[in-house]
Amino acid sequence: MKVDIAIVGGGLVGGSLACALTGSGLRLAVIEPKTATPPPASGYDQRVYAVSPHSRQFLENHGVWQRLIADRISPVHEMLVFGDDGASSLVFSAYRSGVPQLAAIVEEGNLQQAVAAALAGRENPVVFAGAGCEQVQWRDASVELTLSNGGRVEAALVVAADGADSKTRAAAGLEAPIHEYGQQGVVANFQAQVAHGNAARQWFRGDGVLALLPLPGNQVSMVWSTADAYARELLAMSRKELAAAVQFASANVLGELHATSAARGFPLRRMRAARLVASRLALVGDAAHNVHPLAGQGLNLGFGDADALARVLLARGMENDCGSTFLLRRYERSRKEEVLSMEYVTGGLQALFGSRIPGVSMLRNAGLKMTDKFTPLKRFLVKQALG
Repeated sequence: MKVDIAIVGGGLVGGSLACALTGSGLRLAVIEPKTATPPPASGYDQRVYAVSPHSRQFLENHGVWQRLIADRISPVHEMLVFGDDGASSLVFSAYRSGVPQLAAIVEEGNLQQAVAAALAGRENPVVFAGAGCEQVQWRDASVELTLSNGGRVEAALVVAADGADSKTRAAAGLEAPIHEYGQQGVVANFQAQVAHGNAARQWFRGDGVLALLPLPGNQVSMVWSTADAYARELLAMSRKELAAAVQFASANVLGELHATSAARGFPLRRMRAARLVASRLALVGDAAHNVHPLAGQGLNLGFGDADALARVLLARGMENDCGSTFLLRRYERSRKEEVLSMEYVTGGLQALFGSRIPGVSMLRNAGLKMTDKFTPLKRFLVKQALG
């Protein structure tokens, strides 16, 4: 089969890119070995995302957001950040920033189903569901993909959206240095006794960074980024023990907590590919970069990649070759600043709040207090988070 663009990986980023390109006049193929996982029949996913307003607009523009199950989404009207001295804090408010909300908390399954629904029933793209990409062969004017089902796809441009361990990126020989944090993100959901008020809360503690994100029905989603050893302790706890540990770590601000899901853990690392493009190849999402989850911006970066690449391809003008080096370099330049900024911000915060050097704790808590009082800086930070 011959197409203009083959997207390897039809998950959230690759699938949304396909949606953004459906009206481009380009022939598309999406290669996705996994099927979309629906939200659970009861309770909520353990894995949720804080979708920024910019990402929401991108998804709305291309028919994805409208397909989400609306009553499973929770808006974030405030973000409260606490230091480890029991007194330092930083408050971001949607109302004071003049926006309807700072973010929306959406389950992974809800997003997956919405992307799959937006692609369903279309002649373009052709979706190779249940098929993986086994081999990639570069030629001068095209790339040939060999699929696990025996099929072959020839494309002028290949987009690698196949995750952090991208085989497509590796096949192109693009270097992607990995920094292991020696931490895990432990996730679980809880029913809270006290109303969360649509506020996202985050504690920078000696044992890691704890976040409680609002869900409908006064439930909260926990992400506790902590050292591997303590993560193993958390994962070994009973639901009752874990709820008690989270209740204590969050200073009992939401009252008694009851676990509504089991806990899961995933390793944390930083990675950025040396280049976002190569000959007839573009990287997007986790195939291009991984950042620490403490800012909740990893998926938003991926949606930003999809949006930027789609804009470049839609504005290609008289350029008939969608895999041309000129177009790919334009995409890479458009993403460089945001990706580097987010890497430095998240990496810097992780280093600052993970430091055990004497005196650093006092300085970082003082920094939280000072930032909370300095309105122009707060406005700048909110603007960056909104996208």
